Amino acid sequence: MINMSWIIKNWYLVLVVAAILLWLLIDPSREEPNEVADQIMEENNSEMLEEEELVPTEYKIDIKGEIKNPGVYQVTENDRVEDVIHLAGGFSSNADNQMINLAERVYDEMVIYVPAKGENAEEKQQVIDTGNDDQQVKVNIASIEEMQTIPGIGEVKANAIIEYRETYGRFEKLEDLTKVSGIGDKTVEKLEEYVRIP
Repeated sequence: MINMSWIIKNWYLVLVVAAILLWLLIDPSREEPNEVADQIMEENNSEMLEEEELVPTEYKIDIKGEIKNPGVYQVTENDRVEDVIHLAGGFSSNADNQMINLAERVYDEMVIYVPAKGENAEEKQQVIDTGNDDQQVKVNIASIEEMQTIPGIGEVKANAIIEYRETYGRFEKLEDLTKVSGIGDKTVEKLEEYVRIP
């Protein structure tokens, strides 16, 4: 047995030992490593998800005509025509660069034709655009007039599609058209053979 006189004599030692034991039992920092590890893992997971979401979509663009290095180039969804022309080495000395909208955003399977000075670029562009025999309207670039050539799309719906596109960006799949006011699932089914996205 422990001698009581020893405890009374060494009360400060007993108090220190008791305090240490109490601290070890109640110490809140012992759980912190797990909480810190969990928090770090959560942050890493959220950063990885954000990085995945930030990876831009890649497009293939065909650039032809009066350009130093014509060909097919891979670019991202955030690029502009100006960026593609830069990748292709720039305009040739005979290029009519006044006919090109350098600020236009690129889209997948886009064809950029740079005409020569004095060439009728609109006629050449129509040949390129209709070179594939499908007469589908490219909803991501079509004008109001072009939209109205789609059966079931009048001026109001054409304006709504263009307004949505300008506000929220490009349509990635046909079903995205249901996000436009006045266009539902049945309308989208009817449009399938007349529209192209992208």
